[in-house]
Amino acid sequence: MEIKKPMHLKEGDTIGIVSPSSTIKNFPRRLERGIKALEELGLKVKLGKNCRNSFGHNAGTSEERAEDINNFFKDKEIKAIICSTGGWNSNAVLPLLDYAMIKINSKIFCGFSDVTTLNLAIHKKTGLVTFNGPTVLPTFGEFGGPLKFSVRWFKKALFENEPIGTLKYPSEYTDELLWWETEDNRKRKMQSASKPKFVTKGKREGRLMGGNLNTLCILAGTEYFPDFTNTILFLEEEGESTSSVERRLYYLEQLGVLSKIEGLIFGRPYRFSTDSKDRTLYGILKEFGKKYRIPVVADVDIGHTAPMLTIPIGVKVRIDSESESIEIIESATV
Repeated sequence: MEIKKPMHLKEGDTIGIVSPSSTIKNFPRRLERGIKALEELGLKVKLGKNCRNSFGHNAGTSEERAEDINNFFKDKEIKAIICSTGGWNSNAVLPLLDYAMIKINSKIFCGFSDVTTLNLAIHKKTGLVTFNGPTVLPTFGEFGGPLKFSVRWFKKALFENEPIGTLKYPSEYTDELLWWETEDNRKRKMQSASKPKFVTKGKREGRLMGGNLNTLCILAGTEYFPDFTNTILFLEEEGESTSSVERRLYYLEQLGVLSKIEGLIFGRPYRFSTDSKDRTLYGILKEFGKKYRIPVVADVDIGHTAPMLTIPIGVKVRIDSESESIEIIESATV
């Protein structure tokens, strides 16, 4: 596959906001704060025509949600497309995207959680580097502004055209849940953040591929499921448990995914539960790492955790357990 890289952002650029999954109609304050934070980065913000629509729990019909994405890829004024939030049903949009048009109009596409389906499908169909990174309401709509670490790595990934380099990690994080529009009238409480854990050893390189584990699994058997050969797989989860993660890892194993990858990165779990103290997440990951003789790293700040890194899908990364480093060694933008 030919890898296509989007143009990096610069101050004064216009970005488009789309809602490919859940409706955001009930969170106007959160949206307003998110737009303001993006404008403070020097960006102009344009909302998709259907961005604030509602069709039950979805942000409009599948056709309406796809229309905004297709329109913004065609729109020469729009330099990046950032999703408003995640949800559950972005996979309904996949057959309605114009992948041939997207391929010739390469630009930044960014989101996480349910947006995993779009990130992976667009990359699979077009070769375009996409980004597992912030969405508008969860990340930029934080009370008091987005967390500085999240902003710094968003800018490092999208405003520069050099390799992101060695990943760094925050000293604090939060997994406090404050319900939007009713409880998020203060900053969330922070707690000390441990460093990533290198649970199995090794030094490997591969192309970054992955996203939310639950969401990634629903692509299996479809034309949008990635080729994981020679990749570093990154996964993250929200509100899950050790048993559910183990279940899905065995699913990926039985699909033949784990035998193809060069390494595994697992995000810092968000609101996660351990079903038995005798079988922790680290222990489960270690078993798979040893079985496939690959380096495995846990508690990396990707996905639902806050603050979060922005990482590109489709570019080369190196895991080195000796130096305990993860280094993105290829530029993600031009």
